[in-house]
Amino acid sequence: VAEGLPEMKPPCPVNGMQVHSGETEILRKAVEDYFCLCYGKALGTTVMVPVPYEKMLRDQSAVVAQGLPEGVAFQHPENYDLATLKWILENKAGISFIINRPFLDPESQL
Repeated sequence: VAEGLPEMKPPCPVNGMQVHSGETEILRKAVEDYFCLCYGKALGTTVMVPVPYEKMLRDQSAVVAQGLPEGVAFQHPENYDLATLKWILENKAGISFIINRPFLDPESQL
């Protein structure tokens, strides 16, 4: 019977990690929603607009994300760690997007 007890303990950390990853997923979704809201505001609307992450990362001068912590580059929320996600949400009032110009399509760059 005593041998069975240690076998029951290992699932606890796994469950703890699942809660941790669940919290991370919730925070990622909240950050993504906030980025969509910021992008919509930058476009002049009050609705959430999907952020074109790939275009923003490819053409970084077209849209600028202001207010992120020093040393943290703009990227898709799935790439941020838990601490960064929390910081973004705690300081979201200072985060905004500025659209400098429309994105250049590969065809127009030729």
